[in-house]
Amino acid sequence: MSRDTPRTRLEPADRRRELLVVAERLAAADGIGSLSTQAVATAAGASKALVFHYFGSVVGLQRAVVSAAVDDLLAALAATQGPVTPERPVVVLDAFITTVTARRELWTDIWRGALHDDPQTQEILADARSLLVERLARRSTAVHASSTSPTPDASGGDQRLGPDALALLSRGWVALAENTTAAWLAGSPLTQHELRDLLVRTLSAVLGDLTGPLPR
Repeated sequence: MSRDTPRTRLEPADRRRELLVVAERLAAADGIGSLSTQAVATAAGASKALVFHYFGSVVGLQRAVVSAAVDDLLAALAATQGPVTPERPVVVLDAFITTVTARRELWTDIWRGALHDDPQTQEILADARSLLVERLARRSTAVHASSTSPTPDASGGDQRLGPDALALLSRGWVALAENTTAAWLAGSPLTQHELRDLLVRTLSAVLGDLTGPLPR
């Protein structure tokens, strides 16, 4: 293309997406913390002012990259909507692992604390964690609620966990799942299915017998 060939004018949403794709590529290569408006402008053949126009700041640009990764995860988790079954945790965790593996560098950065001091980014991540908890806790709540004869503890009390306790334990388990998956992404001889089975078993250990036999 000659220097005199006019650049195709894109709609604002398309131009922003074009810049975001470049930003995602740079973040995957060099880390979210290294991402700058100047680097994106140079790689995209655009002006720094244009990048600022669409993202507002360096943090806004970095936040947009995290948000795109989270949007992919939310879509994958939303697709697991369905009846509560013993296989549900397997389906949900398959979706979780497959999605983060597709953007392993970005998720590794996120779990290492990229933008940990940015409230908006943390709110975005909280949405993904909440949906993961909801997908998994619905199964555990159903299991516990189905018990018609609660097991008494040593003092004669009810050992069944209520929804609030289950949700709290689920959030704690999500932190374990993120750390374990991050370690796996960094290098592990386990296959993806072996990682999934490990996470299912840790979930069962925390919340009870939620899964039944694991499918092969």
